[in-house]
Amino acid sequence: MDLASWSKNLFSSKSLSTLFLILIFAIVGVILNYMLLWPSANVAHSVYIHGNVSRLPKYGRDKFYNISQDIFLLHSDKDDLADLVAGGKTNRNRANLKPCPETPPGLIGKITINARNFTESVTNDDSLRRVVYGGRYSPDDCVARERTAIIIPYRDREDHLDILTRHLHNILQRQQLEYRIFVIEMALPTQFNRGLLANIGFLFAKETGDFSCFIIHDVDALMMNDKNLYRCGSQPRHLVTGSTKFRTWNDEYGLPYGSYMSGVIALTDSQFTQANGFSNVYFGWGGEDDDFTNRVQRANMKFERPEKDIGIYLAIPHETDSTNPKNPARFGILDASAARQTIEGVNSFYNNRQKIKYKRYAIEYRRYYTWILIGVNEAAITKQYEKYLGEPFAV
Repeated sequence: MDLASWSKNLFSSKSLSTLFLILIFAIVGVILNYMLLWPSANVAHSVYIHGNVSRLPKYGRDKFYNISQDIFLLHSDKDDLADLVAGGKTNRNRANLKPCPETPPGLIGKITINARNFTESVTNDDSLRRVVYGGRYSPDDCVARERTAIIIPYRDREDHLDILTRHLHNILQRQQLEYRIFVIEMALPTQFNRGLLANIGFLFAKETGDFSCFIIHDVDALMMNDKNLYRCGSQPRHLVTGSTKFRTWNDEYGLPYGSYMSGVIALTDSQFTQANGFSNVYFGWGGEDDDFTNRVQRANMKFERPEKDIGIYLAIPHETDSTNPKNPARFGILDASAARQTIEGVNSFYNNRQKIKYKRYAIEYRRYYTWILIGVNEAAITKQYEKYLGEPFAV
């Protein structure tokens, strides 16, 4: 066939129709592929996983979108994905295991932490190797007496987070706990809100696993005695009896005041819910911990603490966070705490007339913890509860 005849056939109406259909199908295919692989706006069911995902296609996905730093996107809410990427660790044959001892045999008591090299002094490579992606662990030789969720409200302290999570994995494995570490972060430009992050972290942990104990943990607090067991009790537990950032009159480590209940607290599901969790309206530094103490007391509960020498924590030094300034209205908001307790708290995220809206931008199963990024509208929440924030709020 000569060139003229070939050109005539190519541009015939029938050929053009065929080419047009092929082009349309190609465009539609690209769009569908993009929609399937790119996360939605609120990422309600998207899970990012670090590491090797070669075993994951059998779970229904055979394509992965590489975002950055070896993180892969999966449209799934299957919690067992963390077990898969850990190399197949499962709970098989655990039915024949006995309960772990009431007092873990491997505890050493006081812990030496080198403030000149935090990371090296808290790292135990053997314990880190036993961690399942997403920050999970369960003993291999016995059934843990507590299934603990560690919830860390977080922003912009990457070094502290690395130190704390290494330290926790080292200690909590000696305590023979079944546990998982959750890091809940609030997206900028919203001011840090520790109480709101604790509430959302609590709800996410409940969705993710069957935990018997929930511990709200500051990112800069390092346990200095592993006999301070991360377990819950019949009453809410404040696990801090003293901190290196507070000195008493006789130069011992202590607390700033007797009712101080911040740093590390342990509660069961029913205790957290009975107090209605934390208040969500403290944007910026201060107030939410005292508010929560009042909530616990008004719910006819009281905090318990370990023995004085067991509950000492080392506070990692840090500079002032510009995105977490002191809240000038915190005292007025605290004065109005009682009026808000039943209508504003952890129940603000479900079956409530004044439901707080938030976006869950991302979930990542990182090497030593599960990371959740959320976003809220500070102005909208403040407006929503304005009449419950006390007179000095206008300051």
